[in-house]
Amino acid sequence: MLNLDVNAFLDSLQYMGKGMFGVFLVIAIIILSIYVMNALFKSK
Repeated sequence: MLNLDVNAFLDSLQYMGKGMFGVFLVIAIIILSIYVMNALFKSK
């Protein structure tokens, strides 16, 4: 049977949230850098 500690789950939510935000931030930085490089090195 699955035994879930609700308090431990709620305590770990803040760390999961920070991790998800970090992943989102890295993806956003990669997308923005691709747009900047496309604007700088656009072929004629």
